[in-house]
Amino acid sequence: MNDVVMLEAALFQLRTGAEGVDVMYATQLETCFSLLANAIAGAREGVNAARVSDIEFALNDLVAAIDELPADDAARLADPLQMMREDLARLKDQTSLDGGVIDRIRALQTKLRARRSAIERQTYREGDAEPLPHPPETLRDEALPLREQLAAAGFATPALDALIDDPASLRFHSITAIVDELEVIGG
Repeated sequence: MNDVVMLEAALFQLRTGAEGVDVMYATQLETCFSLLANAIAGAREGVNAARVSDIEFALNDLVAAIDELPADDAARLADPLQMMREDLARLKDQTSLDGGVIDRIRALQTKLRARRSAIERQTYREGDAEPLPHPPETLRDEALPLREQLAAAGFATPALDALIDDPASLRFHSITAIVDELEVIGG
């Protein structure tokens, strides 16, 4: 049985176990179940790191909702939840980004943070400004192959795309957006 089918089976067991949950919690749980079901359905089209990340995000929301339940209800969901976690962990191992890609993400983030810090320091200094480290064109050159690798893994990178499309527009806030975007992707 493939991993997506296993996730669907675990989700079915979770939904079945949640039947009879206090009505006060039922709506929140159903919302979490729907989000998780949609994320799993997306993986039917093909499993990649981005889709597994979406499933993990939805599962984390469900776990938070289950943690709010009365002890008896939460206990009823413990076994299928553990099965879902194990299936997701296996899928995550199979689709995780290559270590080299993670290293490139971290290296680019380091350069972006250095540039952002220099921009911030300039705002507090009077007189001639020092040249900023890591020119946007150089950062763009590093970002191009990284974007291709992330796209191949299924990740959309709108903040990184903005740097690539128009390096001259790189500013303090856009640097923060890129760093945050890469943090979410790279974990």
